[in-house]
Amino acid sequence: MPQQSSDLKRRAMQQLNGKWLQAGIVCFIAWLVTMSFSGGNFVHSFRNVWQNEELVRVPMTYSYNGFGNLVSFVLSGPITLGVSAYFLKLIRNEGPVIENMFSGFKFFVKSFVLNFLIGLFTILWTLLLIIPGIIASLGYSMSFYIMMDNPELSASESLDRSKRMMFGFKFKLFSLWCSYIGWFILGIITFGIGFLWINPYYEAAKANFYQDIRFNII
Repeated sequence: MPQQSSDLKRRAMQQLNGKWLQAGIVCFIAWLVTMSFSGGNFVHSFRNVWQNEELVRVPMTYSYNGFGNLVSFVLSGPITLGVSAYFLKLIRNEGPVIENMFSGFKFFVKSFVLNFLIGLFTILWTLLLIIPGIIASLGYSMSFYIMMDNPELSASESLDRSKRMMFGFKFKLFSLWCSYIGWFILGIITFGIGFLWINPYYEAAKANFYQDIRFNII
C-alpha cells in the first residue's frame, strides 16, 4: 500500500540527500534532450497589404517547429524510460549514475511504442471529457517503471499491467501530484530555475509510489 503523500515526499527527501545535484542534472538533461528540438524554425513569406494609400509587399515571419516536435516525441520514450531507471536505482539505493538515464535507448522501439500508446489513448479519452483523460493518464502512469523492471514485456503488456496495478490507487497518485502544485508554481515564477530542485523531488516521490504498489497486480 502506498503511504500518504507527506510520507512519500519525506522518503524522497531522505533518498535525495547527497544526490540533489546529480538528480537535478538528470532531469535537466532529460528536458534539454526532449525539448531543445522543439524550438521554432523561422519561415519568411510576404503578403500584399494596402498601406499609405498604396499596395505594398510586407514581409511576414512565423515559427514552424514540426520537425523539432517530431524529434522530441521520438526521443521522449527512451528518455522517460531512462529517467525512470535512474530514480528506481536512487530510491533502491543501487548507486545511481547519470548514465542510467540513457539506458532506455537499449529498448528504443518498445519505449517509443509505449510513449506513443500512452499519448494516443490519453488523447482519445480526453476527447470524451477532461476527467476521463486524467483518469486514463493516471492509469498509465506506472508503465515505464514496469517496463524497466520487466524488460521482457511488450509496450502493450506494460500498459495493461499499469492499468491493473493502479486499480484503486489513482486518487492517491492524483493527491500526490496535487501536493506539488505549490512547488510547480514556484518553479514557474522562478523562470524554471526552481524545477532543477522540484523535478527530482517529484520524480523520487513518484518512484516511491510505484515501489509501494508494484506487487498490486489484480
